[in-house]
Amino acid sequence: MSERAVRVLPWLWPVLLTLLITAPLLAPGYVVGYDMVFVPDLTVRLDLFGVTTAMPRAVPSDVIVAVLDEVVGGQVLNKVVLVAIPLLSGLGMTALWRELRLGTALPGAAAVTLFVWNPFVAERLRLGAWALLLGYAALPWLVRSALRLRKGSGWPGFLLASAGCALTASGGITGLLVGGLILLWPGRGRVWPLGGAVLLNAPWLVAGLVHAGISTVDPASVTAFAARDEGYGGVLPTLLTLGGAWNADVVPGNRGDLLPLIFALVMLLMSVAGVVLWWRQDRVAGALVVAAVIAVLVGMAGAVAPGAFADVVANVPGTGLFRDGQRYLAPLVLLQSIGFGVAVHVLLQHVPLHRVVGATAVLLPIAALPALAGGAGLKVSHYPADWARAQQVLAGPFIPWPFESYRAPVWNGRRPVLDPMPRYFDQPAVVPDELIVGGHRLAGEDPRAATVATAFRTAIRSGTDPTPVLLQQGVGWLVFDRGAGGPSPRDSIAGLTEVYAGMSVSVYELPGTPAPQPNRPWRTAVVLAAWVVAGATLVAAAAGLVMRRSTVWRSR
Repeated sequence: MSERAVRVLPWLWPVLLTLLITAPLLAPGYVVGYDMVFVPDLTVRLDLFGVTTAMPRAVPSDVIVAVLDEVVGGQVLNKVVLVAIPLLSGLGMTALWRELRLGTALPGAAAVTLFVWNPFVAERLRLGAWALLLGYAALPWLVRSALRLRKGSGWPGFLLASAGCALTASGGITGLLVGGLILLWPGRGRVWPLGGAVLLNAPWLVAGLVHAGISTVDPASVTAFAARDEGYGGVLPTLLTLGGAWNADVVPGNRGDLLPLIFALVMLLMSVAGVVLWWRQDRVAGALVVAAVIAVLVGMAGAVAPGAFADVVANVPGTGLFRDGQRYLAPLVLLQSIGFGVAVHVLLQHVPLHRVVGATAVLLPIAALPALAGGAGLKVSHYPADWARAQQVLAGPFIPWPFESYRAPVWNGRRPVLDPMPRYFDQPAVVPDELIVGGHRLAGEDPRAATVATAFRTAIRSGTDPTPVLLQQGVGWLVFDRGAGGPSPRDSIAGLTEVYAGMSVSVYELPGTPAPQPNRPWRTAVVLAAWVVAGATLVAAAAGLVMRRSTVWRSR
């Protein structure tokens, strides 16, 4: 094999893995499911920045989507995100493996396969956690640049990778944990870029701090979102084999079967052995070990101490971020992937037919989780044509009907999805944030949504008209998603005027004039200031990277 092929082939393997996962999802249409909701054109609105009474759960990801889909359109952006998750993950691990110099290309390919192809990715992809997974994809790039910072260079790459992690609060926390531990680990290194990483997380952090509603969550949500045993002998073994998502419906069908179980345990043992060998060679590996241990402890909290953890989330603002602890598992996945590659490298030095053994190791993660091929159960759907016509007649803040967070509409093949209407329509909406998990309704955090939900329940129970309450909350319109099922809103609300009636959606106007809602300019100013600071930090990082590249090219 030529020297050029040896250099190029490792970079082609992530491309092949990406095609195996995403190829069926690239057909025309939208891939929506659970929290993955892309629409033709998400309008840039002030409420997307996290200045309303609703918890800023999609800050800053919604704003970034709203800006980018103006350039490429929502459908194309949807496909780009799906491709970017495995591709950037694989390319990042390839780059990190070369930086670490722990072995040859074949063991590196094994590390790449495990990082791209594992239960954590499969379950989170099915849950629609695209922004979290983009942060996951940025993690090996973050580690690589942090290691370079310890040698005195690479701050632009560190900040750019930190920005990728900061698309969500949980991803930002993970990035700060991993990057901070590596930079602060004993030895040489620059610590100041960690401050820049904090500034990149300012949009979601500041929006949460100035949030108008309560910042604690329903204590029952701890049990609802706790990590689960997937047939691996307990929650801890399940987490150590990189699974454990709270929703049983997103777990790949073969998890817990005998052969995948054996493969998963073999990879775990090899990973542990490889991490030990790596730690002996490079003490900085201890930083990632600590991060992985913390990730496991967070993942275990809801399962081993649900009562104590429930008291915490019910009384300490912001701790609800950790109720779904399994989503913080990325450092463990990264550590195991590196360890797996190291173990494969050592194994190949002591066995005959090393290429056959190496190829088997590379394919082992795929054999353990064949369900990830083709997108882990995701499918392509199409929004009903009459939604676009309904959008043209909607002329003010609205309420989606049924007033539930998730639905399983006909047009999406009855697959559950977070209600797309608040994103699809240009006008702002009162968004329901109560969740039904395991047949139990969990209280939301938005007082405005809670007021509307209470008014609807009272109307159904006692026959009172909820219209005065809706108008008081600044709502004058209602959009009925017929494809989601349920009774007509006219059964509960009197005096509705049907402005548009389509096959799958109807638009109603409420009688009366909506009341103006309180305006707190200081909150908007503070949140937008956080965006300016984060944007300036990102621009500085990009400029630093360009200057560094140009200097390298001039020196050649």
